[in-house]
Amino acid sequence: IHVVEFGANIPHPETWQHEIDTSVCNWVFIGRNWVKKGGDKVLGAYRKLKSEGFPCTLTIIGSVPPGMPKEDEGLTIIPFLDKSKPKDLERLCDILYQSHFLILPTEFDALGIVFCEASAYGVPSIAANVGGVSQPVREGKNGFLLPPTATAEDYAEKIKAVFSDKESYIKLRASSRNEYETRLNWDVWSEKVNKILEKIVINYKKKDAL
Repeated sequence: IHVVEFGANIPHPETWQHEIDTSVCNWVFIGRNWVKKGGDKVLGAYRKLKSEGFPCTLTIIGSVPPGMPKEDEGLTIIPFLDKSKPKDLERLCDILYQSHFLILPTEFDALGIVFCEASAYGVPSIAANVGGVSQPVREGKNGFLLPPTATAEDYAEKIKAVFSDKESYIKLRASSRNEYETRLNWDVWSEKVNKILEKIVINYKKKDAL
């Protein structure tokens, strides 16, 4: 059995912000199913930290919270982006470029290509440890995994704790980008799969020669 991670379905970012401004913490949530992707926890965490005076913004992409909460100065809701359209793709990449965290308390994901895309921009992920999420998101390398039962308050505290240590956070961004460059891109996927197939062919020929 071989496990080969998928890559990011966005153009390879030649530039990304290593020494990003940390005066305000920008989060992004990306998911079409608000409930299944844990949207309520993200919005709850955002509201909690805003009420405490923690400087942060939240951009929601792909779904609309029930009741369509009013956008405030830090909350942006983008119901849909189509990556096949250049302007939408450019907007998505710009949001990732400006983001400090991808927050996704998903109920289940087989892998989650969005984690690869976040890592491409050096953006750490904070997500639920369910399904195959622990494959693209490596604890302490390109993000952190919380239990499936973690609450909005748990996510809020994790974000605040990680972001408050500026030096460690900047190192985490570099590590996140490294995970993309060494594991979470399609070139690496192709190299790994080719090696597996080459080995299969060699073994098949040896067996056939017997």
